[in-house]
Amino acid sequence: MQRILKDDIVFLLGDFRKGGEIMNNKLIWVVGAIVIVVAVIGGVFLLGNKSTGTPTASTTGSQSPTVSQQAPVEDVNVALTSSGFVPQTVTVKIGGRVIWTNKSGVDGTVNSDVYPTNLLWPFLNLGLFSNGSSVSVTFDKPGKYTYHNHLSPTQTGTVIAR
Repeated sequence: MQRILKDDIVFLLGDFRKGGEIMNNKLIWVVGAIVIVVAVIGGVFLLGNKSTGTPTASTTGSQSPTVSQQAPVEDVNVALTSSGFVPQTVTVKIGGRVIWTNKSGVDGTVNSDVYPTNLLWPFLNLGLFSNGSSVSVTFDKPGKYTYHNHLSPTQTGTVIAR
């Protein structure tokens, strides 16, 4: 078995015992050429896939950014009064903002349902806000969001984001 392996190597690389210097030079050139080809191909592959960080014509072109093509989304106002949230249900466009203003004469809150844990919509846990102050949330995802005044849990409201 060793003899077959040795004969295969001698066949592929030549017998270095006969005319050894000529074969050594050929082998060095072949191995060197393979290393250079592999290095060039690897470099092109690695460097060719990296972004330069500059926008391409397909992303900038003559088009304006999407945001400037859309009409501005308007705010929706909700008042917290002594009798509850007015209006009790509001609809807001995606990207729109709901602003709650306290007009109750006392401190109030905007908190996610379900009372008393407030865990259904954590982003709606806006906390305590005093009479005359406001809190707000921008709605980025469609859905039906329910909330309440934690200090008076019968005061509830709903935001529908479309």
